[in-house]
Amino acid sequence: MLPFRTNVTIFFVEFLCSVLLQAFYTVSEYGVERAFIVALGLIPVLVVFLLSYRISREGVVVRCLAVAVVSSIYYMSWISHTQAMLVFMFLATAATIALFLMQRVLIGYFAITLLILVLMGVFQRPVIEDFLDITQYVTYITMYAFAGVALIFIGYSVDNYKKDMEEKNEMAMEALEAKGNFLANMSHEIRTPMNAIYGMAELLEERDINPDNREYVAVIKRSSENLLSIINEILDFSKVDSGRMEIVEEPYDFNEMLQDVVSIIEFRMRDKNLRLVLEIDSNIPRQLQGDETRVRQVLINLLNNAVKFTNYGTVTLEIRWKDESAIYNMEQGRMTIAVRDTGIGISQENIGKLFTAFGQIDTRKNRNVEGTGLGLAISKSLVDAMGGTISVTSELGKGSEFRVILPQKIYDPSPSNFDAGFVEGAYRRETFIPDFTAPHARVLIVDDNKVNRQVAQELMKLFNINAATAESGPEAIEKVTKQLIHYDIIFMDHMMPYMDGVEATRHIRELGTEYARNVPIVALTANAIKGVDQQFRMAGMNDYLPKPIRVEVLSDILKRFLPKEKVYPAGMSEEDIQRREARVRWSDLSVKQKLSRLDGIDTDSGIKNCGGSVDAYFELLRTYASSNLLNLLKDFFEKEDLQNYAVIAHSIKGASVNIGATDVAQLASDLERAGKRGDITYIWDHHDDLAEQYGAILEMLKKYLYQRNDNMGFM
Repeated sequence: MLPFRTNVTIFFVEFLCSVLLQAFYTVSEYGVERAFIVALGLIPVLVVFLLSYRISREGVVVRCLAVAVVSSIYYMSWISHTQAMLVFMFLATAATIALFLMQRVLIGYFAITLLILVLMGVFQRPVIEDFLDITQYVTYITMYAFAGVALIFIGYSVDNYKKDMEEKNEMAMEALEAKGNFLANMSHEIRTPMNAIYGMAELLEERDINPDNREYVAVIKRSSENLLSIINEILDFSKVDSGRMEIVEEPYDFNEMLQDVVSIIEFRMRDKNLRLVLEIDSNIPRQLQGDETRVRQVLINLLNNAVKFTNYGTVTLEIRWKDESAIYNMEQGRMTIAVRDTGIGISQENIGKLFTAFGQIDTRKNRNVEGTGLGLAISKSLVDAMGGTISVTSELGKGSEFRVILPQKIYDPSPSNFDAGFVEGAYRRETFIPDFTAPHARVLIVDDNKVNRQVAQELMKLFNINAATAESGPEAIEKVTKQLIHYDIIFMDHMMPYMDGVEATRHIRELGTEYARNVPIVALTANAIKGVDQQFRMAGMNDYLPKPIRVEVLSDILKRFLPKEKVYPAGMSEEDIQRREARVRWSDLSVKQKLSRLDGIDTDSGIKNCGGSVDAYFELLRTYASSNLLNLLKDFFEKEDLQNYAVIAHSIKGASVNIGATDVAQLASDLERAGKRGDITYIWDHHDDLAEQYGAILEMLKKYLYQRNDNMGFM
């Protein structure tokens, strides 16, 4: 079944061929002039063909084509006296109409054309008998009728088959969507309790505990990470299976990427009598351009696989580099990765099963091996997507070697010298030490799970932040709208009953205040699938923080979004913090007292519009005072350009509302409406009032801001 536009094109080409045949016949029998008249029959179908690009309803297009072609064919046969051949031309056209699978149109077409053929046999018999015996003509009409019935039945069968396939395709899409939703929900449901387990372990690790307890905590964290790894494998396979796996090429540091991989693998080898051997080419470029996440994932999957099936001996990671810049006339090369182990090996008949989903070999013997059996299948899909190759050689009982060849672009060609830069035992995590403190920061944590709220609150205490909490979206909205506290950051759980975090964020953003529009909102999500950050940003969130919460990531989020004046160096004493806060409070009080003396401006309203920030309000006042809107307003008034006058009045209105100059805003609003309706008399009567009041506020602000710059160095 071809696309509709293709069928329309086929229809037009077929009819064009019919016109050419009629024209050639007419030239031979009656001359060029008559042939030209015959060719005019192309016009109706050509017009409908061109209009079909503008008409969106397919049924209308097909009906118009059917009517146009019947009219044109009859016209051409009448001019060239070939009415006896109409039955064949009608039949050829019927075949192309059948392509559209519109049975009512096809039935109507056959009914009309049969009627025309019968009436011609009755009233135009002499013309027909110039070509055919009337008995032959009747036979042809009968065959045409049978052909029509056959085409209609075939069309019905194809149409039913098409509908059946569409229903099955829709069911398949629904099943695929249901699978995606199931995996996303599973990710959330498992990650939510894992957040509590991992978070509490993280908090315990920060405390002064004895070595035995520290080891227990490490086991809890390691088990949590293993479970999360399994979840990620299932989610990754789902994306590969549905064709949603994306490859994003960006510059990355080879040493940092490889050190992360080695740290993870060494950590997982702790309980085994294994040694990791590294054979890294020192000439690998320091910075490459590719999908760092996917390269890392392939390395971890291959090394994990080697560790799982090797009980003693060595696991060797070899990485070599071949520069191919001269071949491809661009800075790129080929990275060859080999992972060798001294494990159980694979028989030749089983090697073909390695890269299939859930393809663990001989599960009876390997029941003690953890994992989903998806790692190698995912790795092959990733390598293929990155334009590389993957292969395996193995001998049963002696070990295996997996070899991957990946093309990578060069971003910084200087050699990486990985061996010189590698720090032995990098996998051992040192206690996290915050490099800043924010005791006066106001943070709101929104999560329907009590344990998750507790974990997040405890993590905040590492930065001396006493966070407030809310257990639902509506409660968070109420805290933002009905309480006087302006939070510096809101951490919003993604999945909550009744109102999820995305919907709650939209409600907050739609409150309309400057604070609601600009307060940083960070999603707390257990649905850590690639691309989810774009969904959150489209919903009005500033960033997202994956669960389980890692304190290093939390630290980066806080440093990025907390107001700079509330962030202090970690070594700053409490006395110094209090002294600095006192200066800020005194400054704000002094400034607000002076602001209260600005006539014609509701400064409290203006500060509220700026989220409670006095500094932001002063920036707004500076922008307001430095505008050229008054001169433009006067210029358009003198030119009696009412349209542009209304535009400038609108700008003055909006700016004045923001700073709290409500009287000026009202005058500007009235004049804006007058400009839009063309009421020049009203503008003549009230323009001077607006110019005078607006000008007075501008002069007052310029004078005030000038004095403030001279006398208030603390701001």
